[in-house]
Amino acid sequence: MEFQEIFIVATSTIGFISLFKPIISFLRWVWVMFLRPPKNLRDYGSWALITGSTDGIGKALAFEMASKGLNLVLVGRNPSKLEATSTELHEKYGGQIQIKNIVIDLAKFSGEEIGNAIEEGIKGLDVGILINNAGVAYPYARFFMRLIWS
Repeated sequence: MEFQEIFIVATSTIGFISLFKPIISFLRWVWVMFLRPPKNLRDYGSWALITGSTDGIGKALAFEMASKGLNLVLVGRNPSKLEATSTELHEKYGGQIQIKNIVIDLAKFSGEEIGNAIEEGIKGLDVGILINNAGVAYPYARFFMRLIWS
């Protein structure tokens, strides 16, 4: 009888450990995905720089960053669209945020020229977040490796 009891205790312990680990992993996932408090983005810096901020995802991200209380540096190639986006943001968030616009076409200038223009535009600002949303679209899907070496 003694051997059977030891065997049952050992088997039960192994079974408990086998069930306990996935349960802990699941509870940790629930905490991370649903219960954990959000990060305070202002801890990184009081300004966010967003390229491609006049349309689509970039514009939505600009509104999201403004809702978090971050000041914005909007980078785009169309001055009228940048001004329209800035006006919309000021109408919605009023004096809570500051907005600076940098007009530059990232497709037409070299990396050094872009860097100089943006550096001049953000001089003296505490930029903590960069959202690089400007990009080139292709007429059809392409493999990443073809984009690098083409």
